[in-house]
Amino acid sequence: MSARFAGRGPRTPAGRFAAGAALALLAVSLLVLAVDRLAPQPEGPDSSAYATAPAGLAAYADLLARHGVRVERRRRAVADGPAPARGTLVVLDPRAVEPEEAGAIASWVRAGGRLVTGGERGVAWLAGRITEPLPAREDGPARGAGVLAPVPETEGVLTVRPVAGGELHAVGGALPLLGPPDAPLATLTLVGSGRVVVLADASPLQNRGLARADNAAFALALARPGETVTFLETVHGYGASTGLAALPAGARWGLLGLLLAALAFVWSRARRIGPPQDAERPLPPPRADYVDALAGSLTRTRRPAEVARPLQAAARDVLARRAGLGAAPGDVELRAAAGRYGLGEAETAALLDGPRDLEGALAAARAHAILNGTSSAGAHAPVNRREAG
Repeated sequence: MSARFAGRGPRTPAGRFAAGAALALLAVSLLVLAVDRLAPQPEGPDSSAYATAPAGLAAYADLLARHGVRVERRRRAVADGPAPARGTLVVLDPRAVEPEEAGAIASWVRAGGRLVTGGERGVAWLAGRITEPLPAREDGPARGAGVLAPVPETEGVLTVRPVAGGELHAVGGALPLLGPPDAPLATLTLVGSGRVVVLADASPLQNRGLARADNAAFALALARPGETVTFLETVHGYGASTGLAALPAGARWGLLGLLLAALAFVWSRARRIGPPQDAERPLPPPRADYVDALAGSLTRTRRPAEVARPLQAAARDVLARRAGLGAAPGDVELRAAAGRYGLGEAETAALLDGPRDLEGALAAARAHAILNGTSSAGAHAPVNRREAG
């Protein structure tokens, strides 16, 4: 069977469902992006300068920038180079530090850099990389710590108040900076031309504790205007990312939702296999129906021959004109011309003698249709319903 397949658009139930799903996904995606933009949720690992969570250092980084300190969030290992800019390197609460990375950091400190490290995970990762011993951390109460030594790292500071708590022991040759001398909160160790500040608790520099006591002053004292403070983010799981990986998680989820919405919309508008349709357009009803209708109309007049006489006269004029017979042709000429133009005996008789009954009227009508090119009927054209069917 010759047929073609038409596509179904969104007016089908499946199409309407897909279109609705696309709109719903689009709305949710836009909502996610708007919420992430207008009301971002605190997130991020502890002591990361990217983290806006209570234990993050995002507020510390902003504080430094507002006071003229250049801030860099480094996502490449120190061992992979280039070396951090001269100034302060912050490595607090590191998840893991590879031995090669620890050695590179120690070399940078000996060359004149300042390292701020420590926190709940301590500084065991640096042991053996420098010759000077570093203090060990133990849990302790969160208590205010006064300044013990007037050094650049405590300039403008009177009291530092931590949030979480912790204390340092086995200080050795390190200089206690804050807290009681036997269990300080912070110490200073000279390493070559550089300095290492060890914190038992990083909370004074974190978002949750920066506004307490003189914590912000202590945070600023660990750097100087014109220097660079580098936050090493590789120790918190951040690497050098490009493309979509560099976007925040909320933005990635929003983009994924937009992509799914676009796919659902495309699917809802795509042409899919539907029911077969005829290759050709439906034809109008056969002319036999028209003939039957005309016959019915003539019958109701009860004078079919009289009604058909104008049609007979019009058909004669058309035949004479087409055959070139002049204004008043004779019957012999008309009969000969009728045969040439495809009229049968019944149509010719109705044309020459005039219709006398219903069948004659129908024959005159067929003759007129044939001569005007609106009928394909010939000499054997149907004259009643049974033959027309």
